[in-house]
Amino acid sequence: MSKFYSLTKSVNSIPLKWYYDLNHFEKEQLKIFNKEWIYVCHENNLKESLSYLTIKVSKVDILILKDKLNVLKAYLNTCRHRGSVICPNQNGKLKNNILICPYHQWSYNASDGKLLKTSSFKIPKNFKISNYGLKKINIKIWNGLIFINLDKKIKWKIKNRFQDYNEIVNKLGIEKYEVAHRWKKIIKCNWKLFWENYSECLHCPNIHPDLTKLVPVYGRRMVDIKDDPNWKKLKKIDHPKFQGGLRKGAETWSFDGSAHGKKIKEVEQSKNFQGFIYITTWPTMFLVIFIDHIRVVRILPKTNSETEVSAEWLFPSDTLKDKNYKIKNVVDFSVKVMSEDSHACELNQQGVYNPAYKTGILMPEEYEIKRFHDWLRKKIKILK
Repeated sequence: MSKFYSLTKSVNSIPLKWYYDLNHFEKEQLKIFNKEWIYVCHENNLKESLSYLTIKVSKVDILILKDKLNVLKAYLNTCRHRGSVICPNQNGKLKNNILICPYHQWSYNASDGKLLKTSSFKIPKNFKISNYGLKKINIKIWNGLIFINLDKKIKWKIKNRFQDYNEIVNKLGIEKYEVAHRWKKIIKCNWKLFWENYSECLHCPNIHPDLTKLVPVYGRRMVDIKDDPNWKKLKKIDHPKFQGGLRKGAETWSFDGSAHGKKIKEVEQSKNFQGFIYITTWPTMFLVIFIDHIRVVRILPKTNSETEVSAEWLFPSDTLKDKNYKIKNVVDFSVKVMSEDSHACELNQQGVYNPAYKTGILMPEEYEIKRFHDWLRKKIKILK
């Protein structure tokens, strides 16, 4: 793509009440989070058979497990008797291939969700046990990354969103990577404000001093060199500020810019690699491929004004076998960047409550926010 990316004129943002109105939040849960493929985690979080984890999406408790045959399954985490949660913990391991409700002891087969038995001494004649199995949830794995969908009618098309990156991702074999570090934070902001922050770099010089030193083009308040209408002329200047990528001599996202560990050859040899590759799929996930590791970030709304942001750092197993490798080298840098963004998003949330404003304005460099807003409007069937 040769043309510059920026908007040719300023455009209105979505209405400010979309960031706090409860009725609109419920509409988003129904129209978006109940129908889109939601990212859960890397499958190595469920390495062992009978291990499980739980996640809440759009007020729905979901149970994801690996059964005795090491097959991933997903169910509503709700007993069919009177609605108790079956697995109250965030993660754990089953004693056997049976799920038992902690309330009245109804038991289910973990492999197919079928009800095995109730705790009643006598089963009524009109009670058909085969009708009361656990409700199954759509579950798919893309290169080791687990996605679920609450709508059974929605077909798996998530790979279409990644089609521009399928080649490099398939070469990486992410499913074999190890989850070496996890981070989670509840941010006091609407989930859309986090995505908007992610989509622009007008804030970068004042919010991310270390990041703008590492990625010079961010210091120009740009996500990409093509944000500048004169980018073709400027690209001739031998400096990453105009050519993109990391500062000269830097290898990865870290405070000193060095990888300190084994480089991933598939990334190093990829065409036009400039230090990092972003892969995004709304509404809940983006991942960043670096020369030495991969960071996967999940965004889940908790309320209309709270968002859970979690991240996993993935490394090739050979890197983690190196006793001299320091994970903190890359983890701490990214945590600092995400924490800075979190604070900015919380300030943004405080401001949108001001009744003096009804809508924001998007400037030319915020074209990705415009694309995100268009996607939102389409999903909730509002065109303007």
